[in-house]
Amino acid sequence: MSPLVAASILLSITLLVSGLAKAGGREARERTQDAMRSLRLPARSLHPLAAAAVPIAEIAAALALWIPWVPLQIVLSAAILALMLAYLVIIARALTFPEAVTCSCFGTLGSPTVSRTTLLRNILLTVLGVIGLAAAARGDLAAAVTAHTGAWILWVLALVAATVLTALALGGTRAEAAPADERTAGAAAGSVRTHEADGIADATDDDELEYEREEIPFGMLVERVDGEERYVSVRETLSRAAQLMVWVTPGCGPCERTVDQMRGWSERLAPHVQLRAMLRQPFDTFSEEFLERTGEHASVDVEMNIATSLRSAGAPAAMLLGADGLTAGGPVFGGPAVAEFVEQVIAQIEEAELPEDGRETAKTGEPGENEGVAETSGL
Repeated sequence: MSPLVAASILLSITLLVSGLAKAGGREARERTQDAMRSLRLPARSLHPLAAAAVPIAEIAAALALWIPWVPLQIVLSAAILALMLAYLVIIARALTFPEAVTCSCFGTLGSPTVSRTTLLRNILLTVLGVIGLAAAARGDLAAAVTAHTGAWILWVLALVAATVLTALALGGTRAEAAPADERTAGAAAGSVRTHEADGIADATDDDELEYEREEIPFGMLVERVDGEERYVSVRETLSRAAQLMVWVTPGCGPCERTVDQMRGWSERLAPHVQLRAMLRQPFDTFSEEFLERTGEHASVDVEMNIATSLRSAGAPAAMLLGADGLTAGGPVFGGPAVAEFVEQVIAQIEEAELPEDGRETAKTGEPGENEGVAETSGL
């Protein structure tokens, strides 16, 4: 049997692993969509469809490649080579972005960050695609299945064993940590609880637990007003309204999904709470399109001093700061947890239904008729 067949076997194993890793249900599809956003792929309206179709196509190609019919094998080998070339171009383009990009090319497996190693991997896969197409055109694949069945099976077993041993030896490259939404679900659920002493019902149905509010430490940020940048202290922002700070980074899929929701959240939170996108880098490192999506209160967390002091370093992450100078919820981490947290803050505001004369009190943090609601929700 021709050694060229080994290339097709390796590609089949790669596509099968990749397809199965992406086909893990709704969360897997969301990760794939996050990767597409991070990689800045066009036609965003088609991302959900692509996220569902790509794993099916990869698995189907990996299996159908071994149907012993030369014309079909040539067509499939050419399609696989085209796919590898497309992945190579996408990864090479991502390396030109100013920020690191996550791709989730193999679902939950492997490193999520695009690097030169990722590029090298895709170059090797493309070379395998070329060899695989040559093997199909020569009829080697069909012959391997029909005339050399025993040898073909041994090749498959040997290469699968090599793949498994390599994966075990590397031990994976993702940090061993619980998913962000699991690690922070409790914080998100408890972050907008009301004080029992105030006589106001808990905003959640969980057992009554009191969120321990702490004094907000000093911190500085940079904001833009009419195109001018200026330094502002956290406490100055709290004199305007309670602040819901959300740390995001472009190139991070969950962050991109969070940014897409910010304008809607901001409108629903106003005027009681200002939603403030917190950025890690100066404004001039971001595109105007990205800054437009983050909303009018986007700010730069200078050297991440605020995130560090509030123990909210991460992206996406969120924390609610009360206008009275005390923390009011969070921190929470991860796209789903941040979205749930924001919705809970909005729900508490809507449930409280502050009257018009109480809104100014909520914005300034001064005692008033609705002091209980303003204090416990950080408004």
